[in-house]
Amino acid sequence: MNKRLSVDSLRVFRTVLQTGNMSKAALLLNLSQSAVSWKLRRLEDQLQCQLLTRIAGKAVPTEKGSVLLQHAEKILTEHDQAVAYFSPSALRGKLRIGVTEHISMTEICGVISTFTHHHPEVDIQLVVEQSHLLRQHFSEGSLEIILHQDFTGTASMEDKVLWSENLYWYATPAWRHDSDKSLKLITWGPDCYYRNLAEEKLRQANIPFAVMLECPSVAGMLAAITTGLGVGILNQYSVDKAICSVSELEKLMPLPSVDCLLRLNKHRVNPASEAFCEMLTRLMHKD
Repeated sequence: MNKRLSVDSLRVFRTVLQTGNMSKAALLLNLSQSAVSWKLRRLEDQLQCQLLTRIAGKAVPTEKGSVLLQHAEKILTEHDQAVAYFSPSALRGKLRIGVTEHISMTEICGVISTFTHHHPEVDIQLVVEQSHLLRQHFSEGSLEIILHQDFTGTASMEDKVLWSENLYWYATPAWRHDSDKSLKLITWGPDCYYRNLAEEKLRQANIPFAVMLECPSVAGMLAAITTGLGVGILNQYSVDKAICSVSELEKLMPLPSVDCLLRLNKHRVNPASEAFCEMLTRLMHKD
């Protein structure tokens, strides 16, 4: 039996694990989903074992898949360095990119991984902050590119709208609002516009509330909401299947949509930043 492992198949395997599913991996690798599926099946047939399984809808490695992933990282790194030496990209330099955590870190890191694979001489530094801080850093000149969020219709002339999505009140499926008690609010820091929006809506609806958890991260918000500690506002692409929107609160306090915005410092001539923005726009498209 042929045990020679294809570099392309190993790259597909790694990208599926980086993104969590085959459709996103296919988009990053410029392949069809059927091609991604075929390469994974061929890899499993060659090694005669299951390499992937799914947990909560996300692709994760099996025990043997974890071992293969360690080898794949080494093989792909050496392979890409060799290719880069003999066919170097013309792009050079440094990029400081700011991203809000409301946007999927898995997708962003997948784009960066693909970009640095093609342009290994570009040094990328990623900064994760709240959107208002990203805009401040951008205006001060410390960030060249920012991927931020704001309410739909408020984008500046500098921004390119990548997609729009809805905000919802989220809780566990078993959660019920008890009008005799203060609503337990899971929220961000005091300067976050999600928090300001939540408090404004609750006051307008005359619903008493208390901040149960003040948290700077999506992961912390999801953990608190999933375990039933309270209710919070999240954008639709941040949530998982363990929580759901609260129709009772949606009817009483409907929420606006938000835009995902890309802002590039066009006053600095940098082919690397323009190439990165082109790739990001293409790969992070949402229907």
